[in-house]
Amino acid sequence: MSPLVSIITPTANREALLPAAARCVLSQQVDWEWLVLDDSAEPSACMRALASQDARIRYFHSPTRMSIGAKRNYLIGEARGPVIAHFDDDDHYAPHYLAHMIGTMQDNGADLIKLSGFFMYAPHTQFFGYMDLNAKVGLHYELSGRSVSHIEFHEKMQIGADFILFYGFSYVYDKALAAVSAFDDIDLYEDERFIRRVVDTGRKVIAVDDPRASCLHLVHPSSTSRCFSRYTMPSFILPTLFPGYEGHRG
Repeated sequence: MSPLVSIITPTANREALLPAAARCVLSQQVDWEWLVLDDSAEPSACMRALASQDARIRYFHSPTRMSIGAKRNYLIGEARGPVIAHFDDDDHYAPHYLAHMIGTMQDNGADLIKLSGFFMYAPHTQFFGYMDLNAKVGLHYELSGRSVSHIEFHEKMQIGADFILFYGFSYVYDKALAAVSAFDDIDLYEDERFIRRVVDTGRKVIAVDDPRASCLHLVHPSSTSRCFSRYTMPSFILPTLFPGYEGHRG
């Protein structure tokens, strides 16, 4: 049986995205609670309404600006479940996502699980692809800002195990890890520094592919990190693989 999963979502100025994030959370096939920390200028009407209707949803509003790392630490401190799951406010998580991730983590006796391969979609360019962090050489598609370009990975690029560990949007882990690695009070690369410390303390971290189409990583012009898709696919199959994602409807 799955333990209580504390889903944490730091957010700011994303009111338009929160209803879709809520649909992802509400559809999860595990016992969950959802904690959202928002430092927008005004509290979210959407989240306040949801929290008033569902005791599993807890919404926190900060009148002062907080870094993403500080928000994650705060939410982990408030979490009641023994398992933490990151849900970014702009990604899509299919109903079976958490059940699959937690089951795989338990089967492997791991302290943290993340995706090493995942589907990705850039709505502004309609690029639909699959990112394979294990692919260290070969042709890739680079998504940066509003552009899509080709890049050839080669051995001298030194893309290795560290690269596989990054991208914290798919982190699911034992809450006990908070005792060995807190997030730095920063907005960029907070997941990278967190995971390095987890690995350095000898915890078991596993990275898995996503053949079940359980997560769709969304890339926007304002995305802070570059993404490299190993494969490209026709966007018309997106609704078939992710029927719950509504972004393809324009």
